[in-house]
Amino acid sequence: MRTERQLAAVLDESVAPRSPIGRLAAAAQEIASIDEPDELAAAIPELARSLCSATAAALLRVGASGRIEFLSSGAAPFQAQADRLLAMARAVLGSQSERNSNPPRSTDGAHRFTLFPLAHGGREPLLAIERKPPDECLSGSEIEHLAVYAFLAGAAFARARAAAALRETVAALRETVAREAATLRAVRDGVIALDGSGTVRALNQCAAAALGVKREEIVGRVLREVPGLAPFAFALAGAPGLVRGPIPVPRGRVAVRSQVHEGGIVATVRDLASEPAAGGQRRANAMRYTFRDFVGKDPALMQVLEDARRAGQLDLPILISGESGTGKELLAQAIHGASPRASAPFVGINVMAIPRELLESELFGYEGGAFTGARSSGRIGSFGEAGRGTLLLDEIGDMPLELQGKLLRVLQEHVVQRVGAAREVPVLARVIATTNCDLEQAVRAGRFRLDLFHRLRVVHLHLPALRERRGDVRLLLEHQLGLHAERGQRSAVTVEPAVLAAMEAYDWPGNVRELLNLVEGELALLPAGKNALSAVPRALRRPVAGAPGTSPSRSAETEAVAPLSETVTRACREAVARYGGNVSSAARALGIAKGTLYRKIGPDTVASSNVSDLEPASKPARDPQP
Repeated sequence: MRTERQLAAVLDESVAPRSPIGRLAAAAQEIASIDEPDELAAAIPELARSLCSATAAALLRVGASGRIEFLSSGAAPFQAQADRLLAMARAVLGSQSERNSNPPRSTDGAHRFTLFPLAHGGREPLLAIERKPPDECLSGSEIEHLAVYAFLAGAAFARARAAAALRETVAALRETVAREAATLRAVRDGVIALDGSGTVRALNQCAAAALGVKREEIVGRVLREVPGLAPFAFALAGAPGLVRGPIPVPRGRVAVRSQVHEGGIVATVRDLASEPAAGGQRRANAMRYTFRDFVGKDPALMQVLEDARRAGQLDLPILISGESGTGKELLAQAIHGASPRASAPFVGINVMAIPRELLESELFGYEGGAFTGARSSGRIGSFGEAGRGTLLLDEIGDMPLELQGKLLRVLQEHVVQRVGAAREVPVLARVIATTNCDLEQAVRAGRFRLDLFHRLRVVHLHLPALRERRGDVRLLLEHQLGLHAERGQRSAVTVEPAVLAAMEAYDWPGNVRELLNLVEGELALLPAGKNALSAVPRALRRPVAGAPGTSPSRSAETEAVAPLSETVTRACREAVARYGGNVSSAARALGIAKGTLYRKIGPDTVASSNVSDLEPASKPARDPQP
C-alpha cells in the first residue's frame, strides 16, 4: 500500500498544479512534509479550504462531556447548529465499514455540510467542511476529492502522532538512563546491575574498583564469562536479600547483597579489603557533642548552625573555619551525629600534630613492610578507620604541600592508594576539614593548593569569634555555672555585675574555650562558703599581648613598668640586708665599689640600719648572685 508521500508524489507528477487534482496533490504533498502533530492539526483545515472555494473547514471531535470540541478551524465560522454537528459526528463515528472502498462520511441532504474521519473505521478526529454561501452545494467530485484528502491527512496525522510519541519515549528513556547513571555515580557503595541473561548493564566506580575491573571492559558482557568473576556471578544467583561473602575476585575479597526484579538483578558490593578485621585498628573517636551543646542566640551563630544541620544531610565535603576555641571540632561532631552516617565511626586527626614524614601513612595507611619500622600487618589509615562515617581533618591549613595533591585525588576519585600498595581502595568516608587560618591568603602565598581549597569548600561554615557575639557571654557563663552546680549538687554560683561587665567587655582571644577554662578555674579557687564571683579575674585585667582585638597602648596602660633607678636601689638594699649590713661584702657580691653602693642605698638607709664596713666573723654561705 502506497504511503501518503508516495501518493502525493504520483499525483504531483501526473496532473496540472492548478486543476482540482493538482490542488489535491499539492495539499497532500504539503501535509506529508509536516512532522509535528500541532502544526499538522492547524494545516489540515487550511489546506482543505484550498480544495473547495468558499468553504469553512475545521478539525473536531466529540469530547468526554458529549459536546463538540474544535481542535482547529479555518477563518470562517460554521453556520451549522451544534446539535446538528454532534448528530453527524456520532453518525460517522458509529460507522464500522473499515473494509468499504468508500470511507465513512456524513453529509446533509443539501450537500452543504460534510464530515470525514481522518482514518478508516470512523476514528477521531473528524474533518468538517461547510459550503458558503449556503445557497451553493458541494459537488460530487469535490466530495470525492475531500474524501481522498481526508484519508491522506489521517495517515499523515497518525504518522506525526507516532513520531511525537516515539520522540517522547526516547527522551524519557534518555532521562531515565542519565538519572540512573548519575545515581550510581553518587552512591558511595558499589552497585552493579545485570539483566535477565546475566549481562552487566551498569556499575559504578566503587563496584569496579572493588571487583578490580574497568567499567568500559565489563559493561555489555555476561558476568560469568569475565575472567575471575565466575564466583561472584554464582553468588549473585543465590537467594536475594542475604549478604554473602567473602567472595574472591581479581583484586581481593568482596561481600555482596542482591535484589531481584523483573528485568534482572541489582546488587551492592562491599570491598572487604577496605574494612578492618574484627578487633583491628579502628579507633573511632567518642562522640561527645551535638547541636544542643552550642550555647548562644547570636544571629550569625544561629545561621551557621542552621546551615550545618542542612549540610549534615548532604554527602559533600565541609570546611569549617574560625579562630581557635570557637568550637570547630564540636560543630564537626554535631554534623556527624545529625547525619545519616551517625551510626558509623567519627575519626579526627590533627594534621599539625603529626610529623610530615608520617602523615601520609597515618592518613592513607600502608602495606606490611612498606618501610622500616612498619607493622607486618600493615595499617588501614584514617580513611579506612572512618569507614562509612566521617573523617575530620583538623588544622588542614598546615598540611604539607606535597600531600595536598594526594588528598585532592582521594576527594575527587573516592579511592586511596596505601603506601607500598599496588592497588587502590575505595573511600567511603565523608571529609570535614577545619582551619583557624585564612586559606585564601595561604593560596595566594603558595602554601595551599587552589584546587584543593575549592574541593574542600563545597560547603563552608564560619564560626564567629566570641568578641563578635558579646551578647552570648552571659548565656555561656550562666550555662557553665549551671553545669557546675549540677555536678557538685549545690546551689548555683552568682556573678557580681562588675565581674559580668568585665567579662562582656573582654575581647576573649581564646574565644569560648578561654571563657570556659577561666570560669572553671575561678570556681575551683572559690573559698568555702562563698557563693558568688565578686572579683574580676586577673586574666581580664591583663590582656594578652598580641591577642586579637588588643592594642599595645591598652596593655601599657594596664600594667606600668617600674623605673630603672628604683629597680637598682631595691637590688642594692636587698644585697646589704642579705650580708647582715656589711657594705663591703654586699658591694663585692654586686660587683660595684662601696661608695657606689652607699649612694644607691641612700643616707636614710645607712642611718636607720645596722650598716658596717667590717667583715663579719664568719662569712655566710655563698648564695648565687642576684
